[in-house]
Amino acid sequence: MCILFIYRNPDANSESYRLIVVSNREEDFKRPTLPAHYWVNHPQCFGGTDMEPGKEGGTWLGVSVTGKAGVILNLSSEANSSDIPKQGRGFLVPNFITSQDSAIAYLDKLHKQNKENSVYNPFVLILMNLHNADINYLSSSKTSTGPCSSQDSILGFGNSGLDISYKKVNAGKEIFKSIINNVKVSEQTNLVDKLLTFLKSKERYLPDPELQRQSPKRYKELSSIFVVTEGYGTRTHSILLVNGNNEITFVEETLMPDLTWKRQTFSNKLIHGT
Repeated sequence: MCILFIYRNPDANSESYRLIVVSNREEDFKRPTLPAHYWVNHPQCFGGTDMEPGKEGGTWLGVSVTGKAGVILNLSSEANSSDIPKQGRGFLVPNFITSQDSAIAYLDKLHKQNKENSVYNPFVLILMNLHNADINYLSSSKTSTGPCSSQDSILGFGNSGLDISYKKVNAGKEIFKSIINNVKVSEQTNLVDKLLTFLKSKERYLPDPELQRQSPKRYKELSSIFVVTEGYGTRTHSILLVNGNNEITFVEETLMPDLTWKRQTFSNKLIHGT
């Protein structure tokens, strides 16, 4: 389970933000993971990476200073019932941000491939252009008609797919909106603190018929923005800020093996890709 909220403002000036992206990653606590770092083979890119054998290098959220970012969410509403092994969807983000493809071209190619032969575990892939705040996304759902885009200023994504949102996603969008309303770049320290508090919220949003349908045994524990269950829960908080001066700030708090939280901050200037 994961959750993602996005604020977009293509007309941002030097005092405002073009993009504010916040996300929680939920995963088994024992799954080996590296915290956010610059990637050795692609030093313009950074993000945490999966270290599970056979899936090393995949990621749930990746950023390139050339202006690309991506987030992958699993699609709980269409769990894989096939006996045929699927490829790890975590490579879909790094494959995009290290490519020369536009978001639309990448998603269109992925959609056609998925329709012909579904090779990945079910997913929702969200791609972001950090230069102009364009948001494009694709669901691997059987009912998907292809890549989508949105001009909304506030977006929220969960693991239920694009048709029916979890209650915590809808409630979270309103809370997120109130936090970032009229925020200025000069208030960034306070903004980060508020966003982390938001991502750590354990308030449960019930009843939620869709979540209960998908997870009848654990839906109560999964109904909060911050998830805690036996051996599984929220392991990483991510905040991506892009202001009108083309400055990137990325803040990550991740749960370490000793069960302490480690915070890192990455600061960069956007550049144009070659």
